[in-house]
Amino acid sequence: MQQVVLYARVSSKEQEREGFSIPAQIKLLKEYAVKQNLKIVSQFVEAETAKTSGRKQFTEMVKFLKKNKSIKTILVEKTDRLYRNLKDYVTLDDLDGVEIHFVKEGTILSDNSKSQDKFMHGIRVLMAKNYIDNLSEEISKGLKEKSEQGFFPGKAPVGYKNIIQENGRRTIIIDETAAPFVKKAFELYSTGAYSFKTLATKLASEGFSYNRKPCSKILIEKTFNNPFYMGEFNWNGKRFIGKHEPLITKELFYAVQQQREAHTSPKTIKHEFTYTNLIKCSKCGCYLTAEIKKGKYIYYHCTGNKGGDCKRKYLKQEHIDNAVFAILQGIYISEEDIKEVISIIKEMYALKNKYENHSIKHILQQIDKYRNRLNKLYLDKIDGIIDEDFYFENSHDWQRKIDEYEIKYRARLNDSRTFINKAELVLKVCKDAYSLYLNQSVEEKRKLLNLLCSNFSYDGENIIIELKSTFKPVFKSANLKNGGDGEIRTLVQNGYKQTSTSVGF
Repeated sequence: MQQVVLYARVSSKEQEREGFSIPAQIKLLKEYAVKQNLKIVSQFVEAETAKTSGRKQFTEMVKFLKKNKSIKTILVEKTDRLYRNLKDYVTLDDLDGVEIHFVKEGTILSDNSKSQDKFMHGIRVLMAKNYIDNLSEEISKGLKEKSEQGFFPGKAPVGYKNIIQENGRRTIIIDETAAPFVKKAFELYSTGAYSFKTLATKLASEGFSYNRKPCSKILIEKTFNNPFYMGEFNWNGKRFIGKHEPLITKELFYAVQQQREAHTSPKTIKHEFTYTNLIKCSKCGCYLTAEIKKGKYIYYHCTGNKGGDCKRKYLKQEHIDNAVFAILQGIYISEEDIKEVISIIKEMYALKNKYENHSIKHILQQIDKYRNRLNKLYLDKIDGIIDEDFYFENSHDWQRKIDEYEIKYRARLNDSRTFINKAELVLKVCKDAYSLYLNQSVEEKRKLLNLLCSNFSYDGENIIIELKSTFKPVFKSANLKNGGDGEIRTLVQNGYKQTSTSVGF
């Protein structure tokens, strides 16, 4: 009788309570094992998030399979129960001879599976990963929306404090104790008579402290970097006009910046290069940096920032372009497979909507719960049952919970369109990655390369670019099926590495 392991997971305690229970998964898998004459020798069960890799039971299962090499089969309910990120996918893909039974999906994946089956499985993993990424993006959009309304969505800086108004709305007001010190810091430094260190020492001696620690050089520098004090704030790299009361004028804020720049002038980035922070030196691990020669030619070379003595030849950008083009031109998917991908997307979309209904119900319940807590807390403060310190400490935390759940609620409502956009991107990549790449901006090209490829390196002579596991089968299938030339066949046989041998001046 074939020996197997069982893996069951829910992504949160809330999800378990909402019907995606572990007992139901285990029952399904055990019934399947009996029908298929399989013997379950070990079970791995967990209820924690799959947003990041490193789950305890998942890791234990991998260790178990590596130690017990005669056991090579995993039983799991469906794809997103086993992994919802590409790192976990690659971890299992690297296990020698492992066979995975996705019982509810009715599929078995192994080394002997057809290239098309592996590709379709990779698409499921990729779409699940994109769903997680999209949720994070939508939450960020919710915070951005609050920012655009003029409300800073984080902890107030020194000189201000977060409070909850009587109407339950969270806001930021001036801290009458610390604000005079902050204002004085700007005024004194603008005279040019103080350094960060001497200014911090002076203010600390006068009683300025933050988080029960005397004023420090680091606190001064952090304060001077923050436009919040002149009535504006930065959020996700963008400047917003705040609703809070400014502590200083814009003139004073920029007078301080000019005084700082008089001592050191920051370097200005004049050019944006496609492959910076993408390609690593295979000898020392540093990223390649770019520079322009003769006013128009772009060359890359190792920075040597880790102390290595890398004396590599300079690498022309056109050689990197050619290597990337060869990879992208090798990606192809037939119309028949496109239809199958669309079918998978529709299936996942239906499952997502089913889960969303459970999730939205839970979110609304949590919003009501924390609003009720806030209302009761306010009444207890009015009645003198609790003091103001206790009220503000707890009301701040609960209001933040409400804000977080409201952002999640909007993210759920807006998720459908973004899910479709992500699906369309995957289809476009599969249909014609090369043309799609050529028509993108530098930023979009970098995003597309990160989607498709897992590793870029340079050994002084060759560029090595590796496709992610999700796209390897479709690359291999396309070129072998269409009788690609010798160079492409070598590319496939050597682990999908594209090399360029002429990289010097």
